Amino acid sequence: MYSFHCAGRFVVLCFSALMVSQVVYCKPNGAPIEACEDMSPQHFVMPQPGLCPFTSRLAKDEMWSNGTIEVTLEHDSEDFKGFLMMAFDSTSSDMEPIGTFSSDLKGMGKAIDCRSDGTKNAVTHKDKSLKRSVVATWTPPEDFDGSVVFKTTFVKSFDKFWVKQSSSTLRVKRAGLGSDSSSGKEESSTTEKPVESTTAKKPSAKSDKEEGSDTTTTRTTTAQPEITDAASPIGILAFYSVIIIGVTIAFIA
Repeated sequence: MYSFHCAGRFVVLCFSALMVSQVVYCKPNGAPIEACEDMSPQHFVMPQPGLCPFTSRLAKDEMWSNGTIEVTLEHDSEDFKGFLMMAFDSTSSDMEPIGTFSSDLKGMGKAIDCRSDGTKNAVTHKDKSLKRSVVATWTPPEDFDGSVVFKTTFVKSFDKFWVKQSSSTLRVKRAGLGSDSSSGKEESSTTEKPVESTTAKKPSAKSDKEEGSDTTTTRTTTAQPEITDAASPIGILAFYSVIIIGVTIAFIA
């Protein structure tokens, strides 16, 4: 009886030690590397089955592969303590995280490597303080073209957490010649030729008037006087008068 009682106490102590070790193992300064595989916080407690109150909000719905995007983990009235977020190609069966996260989370978290390749492809909390909103900046892989979804595990307490909560889908377009990462628009690389106007210049009313005036003047100055075949009586009389005067002057002289 004594042995059974001692054995029972030993089991209770072992269980308590296990629970304490799990709390320590969870590390309030960030998710452990083991959590990268299934994004579970390794609490050995079943996740919450209901709807997660926290959301992963994207700053935009589409972007160029040479740009960045902000993802905000938030709730209007509830706080969370821990989180683990990664980005995945939504069309691929390979569930490896893609892209890189900036290390600057304004003191609310840190970027970690979940693939052991030196890439900061995940973000997690750095302390157990209460958080209402966390903003992370993500950069897609170079020349990536496809759809991306962000999955986040939110931890409210040791036994209350939600695993792999998906964001809306982000469309990432491969950056090429003429792409603008700041505005999200692609400029056309085709040079447009200037269009030549085919409309003739209409002469002004003044020009028409002046041209008509010049034509009239030319016609007036170039017109020749009309000559008649028959001599007028006045002309004949003047002709004979000149002859008579000439003869008289010659006779007197």
